[in-house]
Amino acid sequence: MKKKKLYTVGIDIGGTTTKIGLVNCNNNKFVLERYVEVDTLPGQNNLDKMLDVIIKEINKFKKEITACGVGVAALINTKDGVVIKAPNVLWSEVNLKKVFHRKINLPIIIENDANVATVGIYHTIIKKKYPNYKNIICLTLGTGIGGGIIIDGKLLMGTSATAAEVGHFVIKVNGEKCGCGSYGCLERFIGARWFIKDIVETLKTSKYDTIIYELVNNDLSLLTPKLLYEAALKKDKFALEQWKKFGKYLAVGVCNLINILNPEIIVFTGGVAKASKFFLPFLKKEIKNYFWPVISKSRYYPAKYVKYVVVADKKIYGVIGAGILAYENFLSL
Repeated sequence: MKKKKLYTVGIDIGGTTTKIGLVNCNNNKFVLERYVEVDTLPGQNNLDKMLDVIIKEINKFKKEITACGVGVAALINTKDGVVIKAPNVLWSEVNLKKVFHRKINLPIIIENDANVATVGIYHTIIKKKYPNYKNIICLTLGTGIGGGIIIDGKLLMGTSATAAEVGHFVIKVNGEKCGCGSYGCLERFIGARWFIKDIVETLKTSKYDTIIYELVNNDLSLLTPKLLYEAALKKDKFALEQWKKFGKYLAVGVCNLINILNPEIIVFTGGVAKASKFFLPFLKKEIKNYFWPVISKSRYYPAKYVKYVVVADKKIYGVIGAGILAYENFLSL
């Protein structure tokens, strides 16, 4: 008798775009067979309409789907399926699991978007290239800073399933106010919106010799990480200095993670990770200043053995990861 194929659906809800995929989970190989993107409809008043759009796309897959995983850029209570706060989607205290269940009869898990991306990257990239490595940290570098942690091959959840909010490590006491309400968070310095905001303020305060003015047609409101990256590619000294600063701040957060978790691999993903050639060398250099400098020359120096992996485009990994989490929680024996 032919074994029935196991299919899950992975959904990754972002502030602008929602990605939906059909994941074939046969033999633990996790293959993305179908993939579609739709516009996100932000706001709680659009929630029902948004879910109707998603379910319409799921029905087009025409497969017997057995479970569903959903990633959202938000603080999540996974146990209850509640989106506590999703600033980019404009949801607050939404029981997404319950709302989904009103519309579709499937087991559903709701998780943070960085966690589902971490699971997707771990299973489809890390396990293939480094099959013996089971302790990884994934940092998503984008508008904000997210994170996911795999310990002994399993996603670290924490008591209330809100572990790995690494963007809100405080790296500067009494620092600038972050969007989370705290002060001096890592995200406040290198989350794209804050990183660019601070650069724009610098350029408004003084005139610098930089091609950035030309790239934005003298309208600094048009500056983005992509344009800053382009300026760096042209060896613009000001742009290179900003990426150096980015690497130094990121090094503080990474050093804290190495101290606490002693990982084998740290993955950088998300849109800003594309600029890794400009910030990663400085990060590696700064690690030696922050992580046990007195033993930095020892052959037993733990930070020396950490591998850094860049997955610049995390587009599909959140979808695959959400599908894998659905499989692991509801179908895996």
